[in-house]
Amino acid sequence: MEQGELQDILEALSTVVVADLAVILSVDGTNALRVNAASGPLARPGLIGRRVELADRPRLAAIVRGERATLVHDSEEHDVHEPDTYAGVVELPHAHTCLAAPLRAWGELVGVLTLDSAMCHAFSAEQIRAVDAFAGLAARALHAQRRAARLAREVDALAALNATLSQSGPAGAALVGSAPVWRSLVERVRLVAPTSATVLINGETGTGKEQVARAIHQWSPREAGPFVALNCAALSGDLALSELFGHERGAFTGADRRREGRFELARGGTLFLDEVAELSATVQAQLLRVLEQRTFERVGGAGTVLTADVRLVTATHKDLRAEVRAGRFREDLLYRLNAFPIRIPRLSERRADVPLLATHFVESLRDTLNMPGLQISGTALRRLEAYDWPGNVRELRNTLERAAILAGGKRIRGEHVDLDVAVTDLPDGPATRSGTPAVIQRLRRLDRAQAVEIVQALEESGGKISGPGGAAERLGIKPTTLHSKMKRLRLRSGE
Repeated sequence: MEQGELQDILEALSTVVVADLAVILSVDGTNALRVNAASGPLARPGLIGRRVELADRPRLAAIVRGERATLVHDSEEHDVHEPDTYAGVVELPHAHTCLAAPLRAWGELVGVLTLDSAMCHAFSAEQIRAVDAFAGLAARALHAQRRAARLAREVDALAALNATLSQSGPAGAALVGSAPVWRSLVERVRLVAPTSATVLINGETGTGKEQVARAIHQWSPREAGPFVALNCAALSGDLALSELFGHERGAFTGADRRREGRFELARGGTLFLDEVAELSATVQAQLLRVLEQRTFERVGGAGTVLTADVRLVTATHKDLRAEVRAGRFREDLLYRLNAFPIRIPRLSERRADVPLLATHFVESLRDTLNMPGLQISGTALRRLEAYDWPGNVRELRNTLERAAILAGGKRIRGEHVDLDVAVTDLPDGPATRSGTPAVIQRLRRLDRAQAVEIVQALEESGGKISGPGGAAERLGIKPTTLHSKMKRLRLRSGE
């Protein structure tokens, strides 16, 4: 935060109230303050940025919660059982005057103004009232600076979001959406990204967990650093240790050279561990140690301690609390990973976003498939929106890629949308002569009705589609139309 304006306020205050040290501190978290500006004979460079904990300073904490400037102590006989606010940086005699005024702007506590004098009884009642007046000025200035910093972070976050959404392919697609449940998720991502908190992302396969993790990285102070991802489900216990922490030459059979692990490769950036529930008990213990001590050793590298300078983001599609109850996951590790949980909703929970996502994918497929004329019809969009999407965003993209190929790179119509549906038998009927069961379990109601009609026509025609007496004639449609419907509904004829 810029010091210039706050420093000017302290200099102006010094013309009214003489003090050996005047300091403006801003709120830093729920129970601490941080020095933003200091002036006076006792001001030291080491004060700027100093964090002051209120937990062990109850009298100062009480003043911060108040409304007016208050003397902390002002007597030779005072008995203070809490450390001086700037102990270790500024030396004041045991008997001195300390005055503190809370800084409130529009009802919000933004900081505190303190004045210290090496003499007792240094401040008169008039001077205390003057301090209150300057406190109001300092509060407004501090509030404005905090607001400007917050707006700057939001601008940076929007710029990062724009950059993410401009990427081709699925990267960034998980951030496309306007449904309320999705806006809530994006807001949580924006809140946690600027912090150093460990994030646990939970969501079904295909919902875009890695894309959300990338957004956290891109909106964080570590944006310039690397983003390193590792799928834990693909690793055995010993291999996972090597992949995470690296190994020294000769650490095991085949280790013919030293290799850096993901914790080293992600130095200064973000490490994303997908499917973290699949880690073995041994690896879980090592990961917990790294989170607690922020250090690790390469496999076979006893005595070589390395610092874990990474922001950890993990993800899973499992219920980790259930895994803890089943004895498959460490409870203490869960608490470490779950500092800030984010749940990604299923695509079926935000159906209104399907057309927006589909349009986004079509735009990216123009480049990836070299189909500059690719478009999508309203009929195709409505068909996509009505589907349940058990495979979530990943299934939607794959479906559109198939549709783009079927459409020859031109306009995707409803018949090009080849949905992946499951087939089951009718509860009360045998399979038809065509060998295709009569009901398709996961089809929409209209599709199920069409499937029943087609199967019945095929039975009546002996599996014949075209020609006199064929199923197409019985249904009153062209054979080519019937073929298209059967392909879409996964039905086979006996021909």
